[in-house]
Amino acid sequence: MILLMVGTALAGPPLALDYESALEQALQRNPTILGSNMDVRASDGVLLAAKGTFDPQLNAGTNMTNSTSESIREFGEVLSELEATSWNTGVEQVLPTGTTLSVDWSSTQSRFRYELRDTRYIVEQDDPLFQTRMVATISQSLLEGHRLASNLQGVRQAGASRDIALADQKATRQQVLADVATAYWNLRSKQRLAEIAQHALQTAQEEQRVVHLKVEQGTLAPVEKARGDAAVIQAESSLIVAENDAHQAADVLLLLIGEEPGAAVSLTTEPIQPQQMTLDPDALVKIAIEHNPTLHAARVRTHTAEMAERHAHHSRLPQLNANASYGLTGYEPSSSKSTSELMSGDLPDWSVGATLSMPLLNRADRGNHMERQAQALRAKNDAQALERTIAQDVRTQVRTLVASHTQVRLARANLKLAEQTLSAERALREAGRAIQKDVLEAMRVHNDALVALEQALAGYQLALIELERLKGTL
Repeated sequence: MILLMVGTALAGPPLALDYESALEQALQRNPTILGSNMDVRASDGVLLAAKGTFDPQLNAGTNMTNSTSESIREFGEVLSELEATSWNTGVEQVLPTGTTLSVDWSSTQSRFRYELRDTRYIVEQDDPLFQTRMVATISQSLLEGHRLASNLQGVRQAGASRDIALADQKATRQQVLADVATAYWNLRSKQRLAEIAQHALQTAQEEQRVVHLKVEQGTLAPVEKARGDAAVIQAESSLIVAENDAHQAADVLLLLIGEEPGAAVSLTTEPIQPQQMTLDPDALVKIAIEHNPTLHAARVRTHTAEMAERHAHHSRLPQLNANASYGLTGYEPSSSKSTSELMSGDLPDWSVGATLSMPLLNRADRGNHMERQAQALRAKNDAQALERTIAQDVRTQVRTLVASHTQVRLARANLKLAEQTLSAERALREAGRAIQKDVLEAMRVHNDALVALEQALAGYQLALIELERLKGTL
Protein backbone atom coordinates (compact mmCIF):
# COMPACT_ATOMS: atom_id res chain seq x y z
CA MET A 1 0.00 0.00 0.00
CA ILE A 2 1.43 3.33 -1.05
CA LEU A 3 1.79 5.99 1.68
CA LEU A 4 0.92 9.48 0.45
CA MET A 5 2.91 12.46 1.68
CA VAL A 6 1.29 15.73 0.59
CA GLY A 7 3.71 18.62 0.16
CA THR A 8 6.99 18.25 1.99
CA ALA A 9 7.80 15.25 4.10
CA LEU A 10 6.04 15.30 7.45
CA ALA A 11 7.48 14.11 10.73
CA GLY A 12 5.82 11.25 12.57
CA PRO A 13 3.98 8.17 11.35
CA PRO A 14 1.23 8.41 8.74
CA LEU A 15 -2.41 8.41 9.75
CA ALA A 16 -3.56 4.79 9.55
CA LEU A 17 -7.26 4.53 8.79
CA ASP A 18 -9.49 1.51 8.56
CA TYR A 19 -12.90 1.88 6.96
CA GLU A 20 -15.01 1.65 10.13
CA SER A 21 -12.79 4.10 12.03
CA ALA A 22 -13.08 6.64 9.22
CA LEU A 23 -16.88 6.44 9.36
CA GLU A 24 -16.94 6.70 13.15
CA GLN A 25 -14.58 9.68 13.18
CA ALA A 26 -16.76 11.43 10.61
CA LEU A 27 -19.79 10.97 12.89
CA GLN A 28 -17.88 12.60 15.74
CA ARG A 29 -16.04 15.41 13.94
CA ASN A 30 -17.60 16.17 10.57
CA PRO A 31 -18.78 19.83 10.67
CA THR A 32 -21.91 19.13 8.62
CA ILE A 33 -23.03 16.45 11.07
CA LEU A 34 -22.20 18.69 14.02
CA GLY A 35 -24.34 21.40 12.43
CA SER A 36 -27.29 19.02 12.04
CA ASN A 37 -26.91 18.04 15.70
CA MET A 38 -27.23 21.69 16.66
CA ASP A 39 -30.35 21.98 14.50
CA VAL A 40 -31.94 19.14 16.48
CA ARG A 41 -30.96 20.81 19.74
CA ALA A 42 -32.48 24.08 18.55
CA SER A 43 -35.71 22.28 17.63
CA ASP A 44 -35.81 20.84 21.16
CA GLY A 45 -35.71 24.40 22.46
CA VAL A 46 -38.50 25.50 20.11
CA LEU A 47 -40.68 22.57 21.24
CA LEU A 48 -40.04 23.37 24.91
CA ALA A 49 -40.95 27.02 24.32
CA ALA A 50 -44.16 26.02 22.51
CA LYS A 51 -45.22 23.84 25.44
CA GLY A 52 -44.49 26.78 27.74
CA THR A 53 -47.59 28.53 26.37
CA PHE A 54 -49.64 26.39 28.75
CA ASP A 55 -47.44 26.90 31.81
CA PRO A 56 -49.19 28.50 34.83
CA GLN A 57 -48.36 32.17 35.29
CA LEU A 58 -47.64 33.65 38.72
CA ASN A 59 -48.28 37.37 39.18
CA ALA A 60 -47.36 39.40 42.26
CA GLY A 61 -46.98 43.07 43.06
CA THR A 62 -47.10 45.77 45.70
CA ASN A 63 -47.92 49.47 45.64
CA MET A 64 -47.84 52.51 47.96
CA THR A 65 -50.19 55.45 47.31
CA ASN A 66 -50.39 58.89 48.89
CA SER A 67 -52.82 61.42 47.45
CA THR A 68 -54.11 64.85 48.50
CA SER A 69 -57.21 66.27 46.80
CA GLU A 70 -59.63 69.13 47.15
CA SER A 71 -63.38 69.11 46.42
CA ILE A 72 -66.61 71.02 47.08
CA ARG A 73 -69.31 69.17 48.98
CA GLU A 74 -72.71 70.19 50.29
CA PHE A 75 -71.10 71.24 53.55
CA GLY A 76 -68.31 73.29 51.99
CA GLU A 77 -64.79 72.91 50.70
CA VAL A 78 -63.08 69.64 51.72
CA LEU A 79 -59.37 68.77 51.76
CA SER A 80 -58.84 64.98 51.57
CA GLU A 81 -55.69 62.96 52.25
CA LEU A 82 -55.40 59.22 51.59
CA GLU A 83 -52.54 56.81 52.29
CA ALA A 84 -52.70 53.20 51.11
CA THR A 85 -50.36 50.23 50.88
CA SER A 86 -51.45 47.24 48.84
CA TRP A 87 -50.10 43.93 47.60
CA ASN A 88 -51.49 41.30 45.32
CA THR A 89 -50.69 37.86 44.01
CA GLY A 90 -52.39 35.49 41.60
CA VAL A 91 -52.04 32.44 39.40
CA GLU A 92 -53.35 32.18 35.83
CA GLN A 93 -53.53 29.02 33.70
CA VAL A 94 -54.37 28.68 30.02
CA LEU A 95 -55.52 25.18 29.04
CA PRO A 96 -55.39 23.54 25.59
CA THR A 97 -59.19 23.32 25.73
CA GLY A 98 -59.46 27.09 25.30
CA THR A 99 -60.13 27.60 29.01
CA THR A 100 -58.47 30.35 31.02
CA LEU A 101 -58.48 30.01 34.83
CA SER A 102 -57.22 32.55 37.34
CA VAL A 103 -57.24 33.10 41.11
CA ASP A 104 -56.21 36.49 42.52
CA TRP A 105 -55.67 37.58 46.12
CA SER A 106 -55.17 41.22 47.14
CA SER A 107 -54.94 43.17 50.37
CA THR A 108 -54.99 46.94 50.92
CA GLN A 109 -54.17 48.92 54.07
CA SER A 110 -55.48 52.53 54.03
CA ARG A 111 -55.79 55.69 56.17
CA PHE A 112 -57.76 58.84 55.42
CA ARG A 113 -58.05 62.42 56.72
CA TYR A 114 -60.75 64.98 55.83
CA GLU A 115 -60.57 68.68 56.64
CA LEU A 116 -63.45 71.20 56.15
CA ARG A 117 -61.69 74.37 55.10
CA ASP A 118 -64.47 76.72 56.23
CA THR A 119 -64.95 75.33 59.76
CA ARG A 120 -61.49 73.73 60.22
CA TYR A 121 -63.31 70.56 61.26
CA ILE A 122 -61.04 67.50 60.85
CA VAL A 123 -62.05 63.87 60.53
CA GLU A 124 -59.02 61.57 60.82
CA GLN A 125 -58.85 57.78 60.99
CA ASP A 126 -56.91 56.61 64.03
CA ASP A 127 -56.39 52.98 62.94
CA PRO A 128 -55.88 51.77 59.38
CA LEU A 129 -58.55 49.85 57.52
CA PHE A 130 -57.82 46.57 55.71
CA GLN A 131 -59.59 45.36 52.60
CA THR A 132 -58.87 41.77 51.54
CA ARG A 133 -60.24 40.36 48.31
CA MET A 134 -60.10 36.98 46.54
CA VAL A 135 -61.49 36.52 43.00
CA ALA A 136 -61.75 33.34 40.89
CA THR A 137 -62.31 33.82 37.14
CA ILE A 138 -62.98 31.40 34.31
CA SER A 139 -63.20 32.14 30.58
CA GLN A 140 -64.12 29.52 27.97
CA SER A 141 -63.87 29.86 24.20
CA LEU A 142 -66.95 28.43 22.54
CA LEU A 143 -66.23 28.68 18.79
CA GLU A 144 -62.79 29.38 17.36
CA GLY A 145 -60.77 28.71 20.48
CA HIS A 146 -62.44 25.56 21.77
CA ARG A 147 -60.81 23.05 19.37
CA LEU A 148 -58.01 21.17 21.11
CA ALA A 149 -56.09 20.46 17.89
CA SER A 150 -56.13 24.15 16.96
CA ASN A 151 -55.04 25.30 20.39
CA LEU A 152 -52.15 22.81 20.25
CA GLN A 153 -51.16 23.92 16.76
CA GLY A 154 -48.04 25.69 17.98
CA VAL A 155 -46.93 22.61 19.92
CA ARG A 156 -47.73 20.36 16.97
CA GLN A 157 -45.74 22.54 14.59
CA ALA A 158 -42.79 22.62 16.98
CA GLY A 159 -42.98 18.84 17.35
CA ALA A 160 -43.15 18.44 13.59
CA SER A 161 -40.15 20.76 13.20
CA ARG A 162 -38.25 18.55 15.62
CA ASP A 163 -39.25 15.42 13.67
CA ILE A 164 -38.08 17.11 10.46
CA ALA A 165 -34.81 18.12 12.14
CA LEU A 166 -34.28 14.51 13.25
CA ALA A 167 -35.04 13.23 9.76
CA ASP A 168 -32.72 15.84 8.23
CA GLN A 169 -30.08 14.86 10.76
CA LYS A 170 -30.35 11.22 9.68
CA ALA A 171 -30.29 12.23 6.01
CA THR A 172 -27.20 14.33 6.69
CA ARG A 173 -25.55 11.43 8.49
CA GLN A 174 -26.35 9.11 5.60
CA GLN A 175 -25.00 11.59 3.06
CA VAL A 176 -21.83 12.28 5.04
CA LEU A 177 -21.23 8.57 5.59
CA ALA A 178 -21.73 8.03 1.87
CA ASP A 179 -19.29 10.87 1.13
CA VAL A 180 -16.71 9.45 3.55
CA ALA A 181 -17.12 5.93 2.16
CA THR A 182 -16.82 7.28 -1.37
CA ALA A 183 -13.74 9.31 -0.44
CA TYR A 184 -12.18 6.30 1.34
CA TRP A 185 -12.52 3.93 -1.59
CA ASN A 186 -11.72 6.68 -4.06
CA LEU A 187 -8.48 7.34 -2.20
CA ARG A 188 -7.66 3.65 -2.21
CA SER A 189 -8.32 3.55 -5.96
CA LYS A 190 -6.12 6.62 -6.53
CA GLN A 191 -3.38 5.07 -4.41
CA ARG A 192 -3.56 1.88 -6.44
CA LEU A 193 -3.48 3.86 -9.69
CA ALA A 194 -0.39 5.68 -8.39
CA GLU A 195 1.18 2.29 -7.61
CA ILE A 196 0.32 1.08 -11.10
CA ALA A 197 1.81 4.25 -12.58
CA GLN A 198 4.97 3.75 -10.50
CA HIS A 199 5.23 0.16 -11.64
CA ALA A 200 4.61 1.22 -15.24
CA LEU A 201 7.48 3.72 -14.98
CA GLN A 202 9.81 1.07 -13.60
CA THR A 203 8.78 -1.32 -16.37
CA ALA A 204 9.30 1.39 -19.01
CA GLN A 205 12.74 2.21 -17.58
CA GLU A 206 13.74 -1.44 -17.63
CA GLU A 207 12.42 -1.75 -21.18
CA GLN A 208 14.41 1.39 -22.08
CA ARG A 209 17.59 -0.21 -20.70
CA VAL A 210 17.01 -3.39 -22.70
CA VAL A 211 16.26 -1.45 -25.90
CA HIS A 212 19.38 0.71 -25.54
CA LEU A 213 21.44 -2.42 -25.06
CA LYS A 214 19.95 -4.13 -28.13
CA VAL A 215 20.44 -0.98 -30.24
CA GLU A 216 24.09 -0.88 -29.19
CA GLN A 217 24.37 -4.57 -30.09
CA GLY A 218 22.79 -3.85 -33.46
CA THR A 219 19.88 -6.23 -33.00
CA LEU A 220 17.31 -3.38 -33.00
CA ALA A 221 16.98 -0.36 -35.23
CA PRO A 222 18.01 3.01 -33.71
CA VAL A 223 14.44 4.26 -34.03
CA GLU A 224 13.39 1.84 -31.29
CA LYS A 225 15.60 3.74 -28.87
CA ALA A 226 13.47 6.87 -29.37
CA ARG A 227 10.29 4.85 -28.84
CA GLY A 228 11.66 3.49 -25.57
CA ASP A 229 12.64 6.97 -24.38
CA ALA A 230 9.21 8.31 -25.28
CA ALA A 231 7.56 5.50 -23.30
CA VAL A 232 9.57 6.49 -20.19
CA ILE A 233 8.61 10.14 -20.56
CA GLN A 234 4.94 9.21 -20.91
CA ALA A 235 5.14 6.96 -17.83
CA GLU A 236 6.74 9.74 -15.78
CA SER A 237 4.00 12.16 -16.82
CA SER A 238 1.30 9.63 -15.94
CA LEU A 239 2.90 9.05 -12.53
CA ILE A 240 2.85 12.79 -11.73
CA VAL A 241 -0.86 13.00 -12.59
CA ALA A 242 -1.65 9.85 -10.58
CA GLU A 243 0.22 11.09 -7.49
CA ASN A 244 -1.46 14.51 -7.64
CA ASP A 245 -4.87 12.84 -7.90
CA ALA A 246 -4.03 10.68 -4.89
CA HIS A 247 -2.91 13.71 -2.86
CA GLN A 248 -6.18 15.51 -3.63
CA ALA A 249 -8.23 12.42 -2.76
CA ALA A 250 -6.41 12.18 0.59
CA ASP A 251 -7.22 15.80 1.42
CA VAL A 252 -10.90 15.26 0.60
CA LEU A 253 -11.07 12.31 3.01
CA LEU A 254 -9.19 14.18 5.75
CA LEU A 255 -11.55 17.14 5.58
CA LEU A 256 -14.61 14.89 5.74
CA ILE A 257 -13.39 13.19 8.93
CA GLY A 258 -12.40 16.45 10.59
CA GLU A 259 -8.64 16.21 10.12
CA GLU A 260 -6.26 18.83 8.81
CA PRO A 261 -5.41 18.32 5.13
CA GLY A 262 -1.84 17.52 4.18
CA ALA A 263 -1.29 14.54 6.47
CA ALA A 264 0.10 11.23 5.26
CA VAL A 265 -2.62 8.58 4.96
CA SER A 266 -2.39 4.81 5.04
CA LEU A 267 -5.60 2.86 4.33
CA THR A 268 -5.74 -0.51 6.06
CA THR A 269 -9.06 -1.96 4.84
CA GLU A 270 -9.34 -3.88 1.61
CA PRO A 271 -12.49 -3.48 -0.49
CA ILE A 272 -15.17 -6.13 -0.66
CA GLN A 273 -14.60 -8.47 -3.55
CA PRO A 274 -17.58 -8.53 -5.91
CA GLN A 275 -19.78 -11.56 -5.41
CA GLN A 276 -22.63 -12.92 -7.42
CA MET A 277 -25.85 -11.76 -5.78
CA THR A 278 -29.56 -11.85 -6.44
CA LEU A 279 -31.20 -8.46 -6.05
CA ASP A 280 -34.96 -7.93 -5.80
CA PRO A 281 -35.62 -4.36 -7.01
CA ASP A 282 -39.19 -4.34 -5.65
CA ALA A 283 -38.03 -5.37 -2.17
CA LEU A 284 -35.22 -2.81 -2.20
CA VAL A 285 -37.63 -0.08 -3.30
CA LYS A 286 -39.94 -0.99 -0.41
CA ILE A 287 -37.05 -0.75 2.07
CA ALA A 288 -36.01 2.63 0.68
CA ILE A 289 -39.59 3.97 0.83
CA GLU A 290 -39.82 2.92 4.48
CA HIS A 291 -36.39 4.05 5.68
CA ASN A 292 -35.18 6.87 3.45
CA PRO A 293 -34.84 9.85 5.86
CA THR A 294 -35.35 12.51 3.19
CA LEU A 295 -38.68 10.95 2.23
CA HIS A 296 -39.63 10.70 5.91
CA ALA A 297 -38.97 14.43 6.34
CA ALA A 298 -41.13 15.17 3.27
CA ARG A 299 -43.98 13.13 4.76
CA VAL A 300 -43.72 14.99 8.06
CA ARG A 301 -43.85 18.29 6.17
CA THR A 302 -46.95 17.06 4.34
CA HIS A 303 -48.70 16.10 7.57
CA THR A 304 -47.73 19.40 9.18
CA ALA A 305 -49.06 21.37 6.19
CA GLU A 306 -52.35 19.44 6.32
CA MET A 307 -52.73 20.16 10.04
CA ALA A 308 -52.01 23.84 9.41
CA GLU A 309 -54.69 23.87 6.69
CA ARG A 310 -57.26 22.38 9.12
CA HIS A 311 -56.29 24.96 11.73
CA ALA A 312 -56.65 27.80 9.21
CA HIS A 313 -60.10 26.46 8.21
CA HIS A 314 -61.19 26.40 11.86
CA SER A 315 -59.79 29.89 12.50
CA ARG A 316 -62.44 31.39 10.20
CA LEU A 317 -64.99 31.01 13.02
CA PRO A 318 -65.83 34.02 15.23
CA GLN A 319 -64.28 34.37 18.67
CA LEU A 320 -66.98 33.78 21.31
CA ASN A 321 -66.01 33.60 24.98
CA ALA A 322 -68.14 32.84 28.04
CA ASN A 323 -66.83 34.59 31.16
CA ALA A 324 -67.65 34.02 34.84
CA SER A 325 -66.11 35.28 38.06
CA TYR A 326 -66.80 34.96 41.77
CA GLY A 327 -65.21 37.09 44.48
CA LEU A 328 -65.16 37.47 48.25
CA THR A 329 -64.26 40.63 50.13
CA GLY A 330 -63.33 41.46 53.72
CA TYR A 331 -63.19 45.03 55.10
CA GLU A 332 -62.14 45.45 58.76
CA PRO A 333 -59.73 47.46 60.94
CA SER A 334 -57.17 44.62 61.05
CA SER A 335 -55.75 42.23 58.52
CA SER A 336 -56.84 39.14 60.43
CA LYS A 337 -60.41 40.35 60.83
CA SER A 338 -60.54 41.33 57.18
CA THR A 339 -59.39 37.84 56.18
CA SER A 340 -61.91 36.22 58.53
CA GLU A 341 -64.73 38.27 57.04
CA LEU A 342 -63.60 37.25 53.55
CA MET A 343 -63.64 33.58 54.52
CA SER A 344 -67.09 33.91 56.03
CA GLY A 345 -68.50 34.83 52.63
CA ASP A 346 -70.55 37.75 53.95
CA LEU A 347 -69.45 40.07 51.11
CA PRO A 348 -69.65 38.05 47.88
CA ASP A 349 -69.89 39.30 44.31
CA TRP A 350 -70.15 37.47 41.01
CA SER A 351 -70.56 38.11 37.30
CA VAL A 352 -71.48 36.11 34.20
CA GLY A 353 -71.20 37.30 30.61
CA ALA A 354 -70.04 36.65 27.08
CA THR A 355 -68.01 38.48 24.44
CA LEU A 356 -68.17 38.12 20.67
CA SER A 357 -65.45 39.26 18.28
CA MET A 358 -65.38 38.76 14.51
CA PRO A 359 -64.19 40.67 11.43
CA LEU A 360 -67.09 41.57 9.17
CA LEU A 361 -65.47 40.43 5.91
CA ASN A 362 -63.00 37.97 7.44
CA ARG A 363 -60.66 38.34 4.47
CA ALA A 364 -57.51 37.77 6.53
CA ASP A 365 -58.62 34.34 7.81
CA ARG A 366 -60.04 33.31 4.44
CA GLY A 367 -56.85 34.35 2.66
CA ASN A 368 -54.72 32.50 5.21
CA HIS A 369 -56.81 29.37 4.67
CA MET A 370 -56.32 29.58 0.90
CA GLU A 371 -52.57 29.90 1.40
CA ARG A 372 -52.39 26.94 3.79
CA GLN A 373 -54.53 24.86 1.46
CA ALA A 374 -52.14 25.47 -1.43
CA GLN A 375 -49.12 24.73 0.76
CA ALA A 376 -50.65 21.42 1.87
CA LEU A 377 -51.27 20.36 -1.73
CA ARG A 378 -47.76 21.42 -2.71
CA ALA A 379 -46.20 19.45 0.15
CA LYS A 380 -48.24 16.36 -0.77
CA ASN A 381 -47.21 16.59 -4.42
CA ASP A 382 -43.56 17.07 -3.48
CA ALA A 383 -43.62 14.00 -1.21
CA GLN A 384 -45.23 11.86 -3.90
CA ALA A 385 -42.74 13.07 -6.51
CA LEU A 386 -39.83 12.35 -4.16
CA GLU A 387 -41.16 8.85 -3.51
CA ARG A 388 -41.29 8.13 -7.24
CA THR A 389 -37.80 9.57 -7.70
CA ILE A 390 -36.35 7.41 -4.91
CA ALA A 391 -38.01 4.31 -6.39
CA GLN A 392 -36.49 5.13 -9.78
CA ASP A 393 -33.06 5.83 -8.24
CA VAL A 394 -33.09 2.49 -6.40
CA ARG A 395 -33.95 0.57 -9.56
CA THR A 396 -31.28 2.47 -11.48
CA GLN A 397 -28.74 1.75 -8.77
CA VAL A 398 -29.60 -1.95 -8.83
CA ARG A 399 -28.86 -2.00 -12.57
CA THR A 400 -25.65 -0.04 -11.94
CA LEU A 401 -24.55 -2.52 -9.27
CA VAL A 402 -25.21 -5.50 -11.54
CA ALA A 403 -23.35 -3.77 -14.37
CA SER A 404 -20.43 -2.96 -12.02
CA HIS A 405 -20.18 -6.62 -11.04
CA THR A 406 -20.02 -7.54 -14.72
CA GLN A 407 -17.45 -4.82 -15.40
CA VAL A 408 -15.17 -6.23 -12.71
CA ARG A 409 -15.44 -9.71 -14.21
CA LEU A 410 -14.71 -8.41 -17.69
CA ALA A 411 -11.84 -6.21 -16.47
CA ARG A 412 -10.18 -9.21 -14.82
CA ALA A 413 -10.57 -11.28 -17.98
CA ASN A 414 -9.17 -8.40 -20.04
CA LEU A 415 -6.19 -8.06 -17.69
CA LYS A 416 -5.43 -11.76 -18.01
CA LEU A 417 -5.51 -11.47 -21.81
CA ALA A 418 -3.31 -8.37 -21.69
CA GLU A 419 -0.74 -10.23 -19.56
CA GLN A 420 -0.73 -13.11 -22.01
CA THR A 421 -0.39 -10.72 -24.95
CA LEU A 422 2.52 -8.87 -23.34
CA SER A 423 4.34 -12.10 -22.59
CA ALA A 424 3.78 -13.29 -26.16
CA GLU A 425 5.01 -10.01 -27.70
CA ARG A 426 8.15 -10.10 -25.60
CA ALA A 427 8.80 -13.68 -26.63
CA LEU A 428 8.25 -12.79 -30.29
CA ARG A 429 10.64 -9.86 -29.96
CA GLU A 430 13.30 -12.10 -28.49
CA ALA A 431 12.77 -14.48 -31.43
CA GLY A 432 13.08 -11.59 -33.86
CA ARG A 433 9.49 -11.91 -35.06
CA ALA A 434 8.13 -8.68 -33.49
CA ILE A 435 9.33 -5.11 -33.29
CA GLN A 436 9.74 -3.02 -30.16
CA LYS A 437 6.72 -0.93 -31.11
CA ASP A 438 4.50 -4.00 -30.66
CA VAL A 439 5.97 -4.65 -27.18
CA LEU A 440 5.43 -1.06 -26.11
CA GLU A 441 1.83 -1.20 -27.33
CA ALA A 442 1.30 -4.43 -25.38
CA MET A 443 2.77 -2.76 -22.28
CA ARG A 444 0.38 0.16 -22.70
CA VAL A 445 -2.60 -2.17 -23.09
CA HIS A 446 -1.53 -4.12 -20.00
CA ASN A 447 -1.22 -0.94 -17.95
CA ASP A 448 -4.64 0.26 -19.18
CA ALA A 449 -6.10 -3.12 -18.17
CA LEU A 450 -4.70 -2.71 -14.64
CA VAL A 451 -6.22 0.77 -14.41
CA ALA A 452 -9.56 -0.45 -15.78
CA LEU A 453 -9.70 -3.22 -13.16
CA GLU A 454 -9.05 -0.77 -10.31
CA GLN A 455 -11.67 1.60 -11.68
CA ALA A 456 -14.18 -1.25 -11.99
CA LEU A 457 -13.52 -2.32 -8.38
CA ALA A 458 -13.98 1.28 -7.22
CA GLY A 459 -17.19 1.59 -9.24
CA TYR A 460 -18.55 -1.55 -7.58
CA GLN A 461 -17.81 -0.17 -4.10
CA LEU A 462 -19.43 3.18 -4.93
CA ALA A 463 -22.51 1.47 -6.36
CA LEU A 464 -22.94 -0.47 -3.11
CA ILE A 465 -22.56 2.72 -1.06
CA GLU A 466 -25.12 4.67 -3.10
CA LEU A 467 -27.66 1.85 -2.87
CA GLU A 468 -27.29 1.74 0.92
CA ARG A 469 -27.64 5.52 1.13
CA LEU A 470 -30.89 5.42 -0.87
CA LYS A 471 -32.16 2.72 1.47
CA GLY A 472 -31.18 4.80 4.52
CA THR A 473 -29.19 1.90 5.92
CA LEU A 474 -25.59 3.14 5.86
